[in-house]
Amino acid sequence: MERMTMRSDLITGLIGALFSGFYLYETTTVKVFGGSATAGVNAQTVPKLWGGCLLALSIILIVRGLLKMRKETGKTSLRDMVQAIRNRREVAYTFILLILYAALMKPVGFIITSIVYVYLQIWVLTPIDQRNGKVRKIAAGLAVFFSISLYFLFTRYLMVMLPAGILR
Repeated sequence: MERMTMRSDLITGLIGALFSGFYLYETTTVKVFGGSATAGVNAQTVPKLWGGCLLALSIILIVRGLLKMRKETGKTSLRDMVQAIRNRREVAYTFILLILYAALMKPVGFIITSIVYVYLQIWVLTPIDQRNGKVRKIAAGLAVFFSISLYFLFTRYLMVMLPAGILR
C-alpha cells in the first residue's frame, strides 16, 4: 500500500506540475483592459494565483513521493513506473484532452470541440471491459445533446459569446 501511495503521489505531482506550467504560461495571454493594468490586480491575477497554488501543491506531492521512495528499501524499476502510469491513464488522458479542448476551441468552435471532448472523455472514463457499440452511441448522443444545449443556453440566455469557429 505504501509503495502505491508513493507512486501515486509522484505521478499525480508530475502531471499536475506539467499542467500548471502550461496553465501559468497561458495566463500571460489573458487580455488586460485599460485602467486595471495600473491597479496591480487585473484579469491575470486570479488565474496566476490558481496556477501558482496548483504548482505548489504539485511540487509538494512530488517531494512527498520522492521522500517515500527514499525511505523504501526496495528499488523502483522502470517497469514499475510504466505500470503505475498505465494504472493512472485516465488522469493523463484527461489532462491531454483538456489541453486540446482549450487549444482548439477558438479555431474549431465551441460546439464541435465540446462534442469531441465530451465523447472522448466519456470513452476515457468508461472501464475498458465495458466499451462497446451501445456505450459509443450513448456517449455520442450525450455529447451532441449537452454541447448544443450549453451553446444555446450561454449564447441566448446568459448572453455569453462562445467561439463559433468553422460553423460560421
